[in-house]
Amino acid sequence: MDLQNIGKQSGLRFKILLAGEDGVGKTSLILRFTHNIFDITAKTKTIEGDYITTNLNLFGAPVRLDIQDLKEESWSEAMSYFVKDNDGILLVFDTNSAKPVKTYLDTWLKSIRDINAEIPIVVLGNKSDLPVKANIKKISQYISSSGLHFIQTSAKTSENVSYAFKLLVSEIVKSKAAQKKRTETRRTDGLDVIFNRYKL
Repeated sequence: MDLQNIGKQSGLRFKILLAGEDGVGKTSLILRFTHNIFDITAKTKTIEGDYITTNLNLFGAPVRLDIQDLKEESWSEAMSYFVKDNDGILLVFDTNSAKPVKTYLDTWLKSIRDINAEIPIVVLGNKSDLPVKANIKKISQYISSSGLHFIQTSAKTSENVSYAFKLLVSEIVKSKAAQKKRTETRRTDGLDVIFNRYKL
């Protein structure tokens, strides 16, 4: 099977939302992933809810991503819209913060799951280039027990940034594959290349 040619015909396009309180590095992560830059002033330049479009390659299939960033106050005002309008979420916290991470994650995850219990979520502990104040072992265990993936990232050094986005896209594809498998026996939408990869 020619994965690359099939992927070129698939027209895969997903919307991704970065969620988390202001200052955790959401904008910096987006800029690192889409433009491979780190802007030290980016923490004051949230992208105001607009999408930034970029492309990635997943198992030979090109995927177009619309990535959305928003201010924390915008989330509280219209979180139902933001969750329903996206295919997956990167939930970001700051590993350099002394705030209780479990309480932080519980609050955000509950607000998301109350709206969409099945939307794929990957949790990112950002700013790993700084001294880590959070208990990463306990956080990792807690997130795993919730059935989610956890990745430490650094927008400054680019550590695991690309991997985080690709992992979320993989989770989105698996979720959509499972949904389609429940409703139809034949797939004709171009997702076959990635479905086959996951043996779905």
